[in-house]
Amino acid sequence: MGAVEDERPTQGFFGSSSAASFIRQIKTAVDERVSPPDRRTSDSILGIAPSSNLLSAKTPRPSTVSNYVLPPRKTADGLIGVYWSFVFPLYPLVDSIHLRAEYEKIWTGETLYSDENMLMCTFNVTFALACQLADFIPPGEREASADAFFSRAKDLLQFNLWNTGSAALIQCLLLMAQYLQSTDSAHQCWIVTGLAIRNAQGLGLHLPQTVARLQNPQEQQLACKIWHGCVLMDRVISMTFGRPAMISTAACASVPLPITVDEEYIPTVAGSEVTQPINQPSIIAFYAKSLELYEILNEILLSLYSPTIEETPEDIYNFYFDKESNKGEHTIFELDRALSKWSRSLPPHLRGEPCPGSEHTVFYHQSVVLRARFLHVRMLLFRSTLSKYCTARDIGASDPLTSLRDSFPHRVALQCSTICVKVAQEIIGLIHSNLPMDGSPGPLPAWWYNILYIYTAATVLIAGRLCPTILEEVTEAKMTQSWNCALEVLRKYHSYSTSARRCVAALEILYERVASEGPLPNLYPPNTFATTAGPNGLRDSSFGGSIDSAFLGGLDFPDFQDMSWLNSVPSNLF
Repeated sequence: MGAVEDERPTQGFFGSSSAASFIRQIKTAVDERVSPPDRRTSDSILGIAPSSNLLSAKTPRPSTVSNYVLPPRKTADGLIGVYWSFVFPLYPLVDSIHLRAEYEKIWTGETLYSDENMLMCTFNVTFALACQLADFIPPGEREASADAFFSRAKDLLQFNLWNTGSAALIQCLLLMAQYLQSTDSAHQCWIVTGLAIRNAQGLGLHLPQTVARLQNPQEQQLACKIWHGCVLMDRVISMTFGRPAMISTAACASVPLPITVDEEYIPTVAGSEVTQPINQPSIIAFYAKSLELYEILNEILLSLYSPTIEETPEDIYNFYFDKESNKGEHTIFELDRALSKWSRSLPPHLRGEPCPGSEHTVFYHQSVVLRARFLHVRMLLFRSTLSKYCTARDIGASDPLTSLRDSFPHRVALQCSTICVKVAQEIIGLIHSNLPMDGSPGPLPAWWYNILYIYTAATVLIAGRLCPTILEEVTEAKMTQSWNCALEVLRKYHSYSTSARRCVAALEILYERVASEGPLPNLYPPNTFATTAGPNGLRDSSFGGSIDSAFLGGLDFPDFQDMSWLNSVPSNLF
């Protein structure tokens, strides 16, 4: 989820949708509160010590049989089963029919149709990704086991920067980027995603004529899935790090979305009809709807989170909603309408209505993940207004006829802010209620996405807690309940990742600091925070949880009228 190790090279620039300024200021406190992760390399299911570099610094050696070593068949089958069950239905970036056949040939010794080196590299990445989700591996051992496979994959990846890539290389790089999301390797995830995109563009996959020239429908659909896999990762990484997307909206739209027909029903002969059987929902429909959703996310980032020159707004309309000066951007109302239209367009099997006894079927899994993604995008849509609402004091105060609280834009901003808080509560409730107790992924997104969603929602709760007008519509009791559920989820992920531990520490420090500020002048009535004086003058709060005041000592906290901390994400805990 982010760069958290000590003494690492700089992670580079982080933009406005990440806004890491607050997180940097509490780095010392978080480091003191969270001990370094205990990496159990000796307990890896492979017994191989993990490596720390993305690409081996040594000169690539010629492939030999020893490089192709695989885990025991039972372990390999278990891991590849996790990939096909929990990863592929959400990210169908490979030709599953071809890859399944090649997997069987590896064990039987038959001749492979693929490049052996790239194939073994791809399988090791899938094993690494599956290790992070496999319930038969104890959570404390997953990181070491996964890194062992990923280290082997890096040795097998003989990537030459000067040569043209291949479709197999792009697929492998996208899988690597997926895996790196589960690690502390933020910079490597960013770079690998960029490599995949540049290689795809080098092959012309971003051009509709390239897809049209392919020989049969199966190849055409695979090309579409690979290109839009690059688009999807580009959007997700851009949102997480607050950096500019590499792929423009026009480049994304030029290649049609993959058709909602599963692989086994796509013919290999050109000119044949491509249809999904009646009464058989398509697994690929989830992928297509996710791509549509993340394109709305991209518009939100471009319209509401792009860097702008700081200017004093002339009136409250400009402060909240005016976009006339930024041509090509969309208003919050247009973006919300786009999300509503997207939601109404979902097919029945992706609406989150499980059939009796099928809570963990692939379609219910997809519907829960899609719901979580939608709520997160909607929360980001309204979060910028919430941030402004928490700091709006004198805007429009000079109007002799209309008070600030009675003005139309202020009322609309209040509703947007309230919606943001309610959406945050909803996503916390969704994840908390579906969190399996056995360590399996269950119907939820991968745990690293859950950390991102919960952390983002928790910061929204803190911001909403600052405003009594929001608490009039969202009761304090429900806010506290959501807060406790958020921390409970993050604490359940303590053994999975350092990021979860750092998120809990950061949230507690953040809330305690907000609470210690007290009610902001001229806006909030006394006793906004139900706190009592504690040691060293700090107050304990049931909402934020207690925290040692030593963690706050000596820190130069920002003015909490600056809400940049609201836009921070776990990837910036470094």
